[in-house]
Amino acid sequence: MVRRVSSLGFRRVAGVCGMVVLVTGTVGWLAGDLAQPAAFSPANDDISDLGAVTANSAWLYNQIGANLTGLLVVVLAVGLWLALSPDLPGRLGSVALAVAGAGSFLDGLLRLDCRGIDAACTNDSWHSHAHKVESGITAVALIIAPLILAFAFRRDPGWRAAWLPSLLAVPAILLANVVFSTIGDGAATRAGTVVAFLWIAFVGAWLLRVSSRAGAPTATAAAAP
Repeated sequence: MVRRVSSLGFRRVAGVCGMVVLVTGTVGWLAGDLAQPAAFSPANDDISDLGAVTANSAWLYNQIGANLTGLLVVVLAVGLWLALSPDLPGRLGSVALAVAGAGSFLDGLLRLDCRGIDAACTNDSWHSHAHKVESGITAVALIIAPLILAFAFRRDPGWRAAWLPSLLAVPAILLANVVFSTIGDGAATRAGTVVAFLWIAFVGAWLLRVSSRAGAPTATAAAAP
């Protein structure tokens, strides 16, 4: 009984962490954008430039938008693992989300050498190459996670109503990228990222809701002396 209560408590915390991702992730790159010089264009320059060695106030993106956000996503993934186990798709989807969170955390450590606006910018260091590899893996994991979890949610009565929004999250991310690409590559990346954060916050809110209901006393228990 104590172990079950502890698990429910962690799942509630994990749900809140998922909801906070929308704040930390968005604030990280918005504040980072504002800290850059006038030559920097959020519409055209990549989000990763905000954490480059030459970036102004790089900690805004690296520590808030990447490190903290990544940790919050990993905690959410662990909460989902507990909530959806022993369902295999649930576990696989949770792992995919954890990979995305770990990648986000590493994004703030494996920094680019310079921004696109910097003269003679080459980004040829080992950590710049590692950053590019990590970014690709993170992007793939963030696309796969909603798809796998959608089918896991469909199999669980408590999560069934969340399966379609999760399935639609992937085309929504891709559509946001396509629509905002008319403004610039930077705008496309930022728009897709915001949609991904919205889905993560949605899953976090649902986990909090399901866990709170599971922890609520039944009528029989409430009536017991």
